[in-house]
Amino acid sequence: MAAPMDEHATSDISSKTSEKDDKTDVDQSNITKRSWKEKRIHTNCIERADFACKHNPYVKFMLAAMEQIGCPIDPDTHIVCEPCASDSPVNGGFDPINGEIVLCENKSPSQRILSTLLTHELIHAYDHCRAKVDWTDIRHVACSEIRASSLSGDCSFLSDSLYSWNFRFKNHHQTCVRRRAIGSILAVRNVSREEAEKAVDGVWETCFKDYAPFTTIPRRLADLKTSSHDQSHDQKHAHQPDR
Repeated sequence: MAAPMDEHATSDISSKTSEKDDKTDVDQSNITKRSWKEKRIHTNCIERADFACKHNPYVKFMLAAMEQIGCPIDPDTHIVCEPCASDSPVNGGFDPINGEIVLCENKSPSQRILSTLLTHELIHAYDHCRAKVDWTDIRHVACSEIRASSLSGDCSFLSDSLYSWNFRFKNHHQTCVRRRAIGSILAVRNVSREEAEKAVDGVWETCFKDYAPFTTIPRRLADLKTSSHDQSHDQKHAHQPDR
């Protein structure tokens, strides 16, 4: 016959069981909160992307330009929001294989940031359509990164001053574009900084001056007024860096 259980032992077991149940409840609560937060972040990204496509003049301009050169973008199928690694320098990307623009939903905390990011990726999509970019060629990647950094608003006063203490008024735009283009290459290609810098500098003169589908670097809404003739001309004369 088993010895009767001590009264204190029974109390200890009950206490430990209660503590375990409490911990389980806390863990479940944290999972629920995290799940809700992740869903909210995903929903926010989708809503901001939808708003940008309908109301942001730069995004709307790029969508119209894509359609004009025969590569229309359907926001519902070609623009996706996905979680990205928090320690990754990548905020989004253009997937040339699937024809998708991927927005890092956990790295787009405001409408302005997401709209700028979407414009940036749309420029990559535009280059892919009109210039038949070889994304395995670092010079082609460098050219598109220069253009995307220059034309998307990445290097506007507000955008760059938020992310960098290196803001300077004199020659700021060129310096910012070069820095961001090099950084983008390093983020997605297994190359040295020297190789990335060489690629950017090697195509700089031609690619920095390629404003298509704009007629100049779009610093204000008036710069979005470009003719269909200009865009058609740019499509026919798209530059592709020599290998």
